[in-house]
Amino acid sequence: MSLTHFYLDDSSARLPDWFSETLTESAFAQRLTSSEFQNYVVEQDGLIVGYLSIKQGDYLYHLFVAEAFQGNGIARRLWLHARSQTSAKVFRLRSSIYAVPVYKRLGFEESGPLGTIEGISFQPMELRLDH
Repeated sequence: MSLTHFYLDDSSARLPDWFSETLTESAFAQRLTSSEFQNYVVEQDGLIVGYLSIKQGDYLYHLFVAEAFQGNGIARRLWLHARSQTSAKVFRLRSSIYAVPVYKRLGFEESGPLGTIEGISFQPMELRLDH
């Protein structure tokens, strides 16, 4: 929840329910026990500083790095490890506008027009490993 200012078009706005519901403790617990999701974390000094969740083997559902730890390669490490654990050849995601440069450095390309849902703008992106 501390990263919401990176998602919202207006950082003083309230996070829409549909998104905040994915960030609750029960939502995380549900993903951790669901066969539909693969989840990975980076822990440092007893704190989770990075989290990645892939849905159905090819959809990058969440990738978060605690703000104080951004820029240290944690997202890349999470992504490379997660990618090595699946046989998918195409990965998709909806990136926050803020994170587009990060995903481009990971090899993703824009795959559709910008979208906005209830004050959260996003860029559809895709990574094809077969080219």
